[in-house]
This record gives sequence, structure tokens and C-alpha cells, in this order.
Amino acid sequence: MAVMIAVALGQPVNQNTATGFADDRDIPAWAKGSIALVQQANIVQGKSGNKFYPQQSATRAEAVTVILKLLGHLDK
Repeated sequence: MAVMIAVALGQPVNQNTATGFADDRDIPAWAKGSIALVQQANIVQGKSGNKFYPQQSATRAEAVTVILKLLGHLDK
């Protein structure tokens, strides 16, 4: 989902960027740049313990929150 949001933002993504999440080593290299971008844009914050949990699915509530934040970001 973070990669799709980064593409929607239309900004260049640096591959293999450190995300700052505690579980950064579990995040695939191809997704790190996108995750860092949406984190810096304040669209995604991660979960408790400063973890991203890259293998978990997003809940409906999380997906709606991310979409609303993206729309708010695009309106700027």
C-alpha cells in the first residue's frame, strides 16, 4: 500500500533508503524508499514500538486513514 501511495504522490523515490522503523530490516529493499517517502509526508506513521510490520495486511480503518491523509496531502 505504501508503494501505491508513493506512486500517487508522483514524487521521486530513492531506493534502499532507511525508514527509521525498528523493523527496517524486515522491509523489502524495493519498498523502503516508498515507505520513507510516505512516512516523511506524514501519511503513514507505523504502529506501536515504532514498527511498520511490512508483512501484515492493513485494516479497513488503516486504509481509510491513509487514503484520507493522501487526499489531504494532494489538496495542498
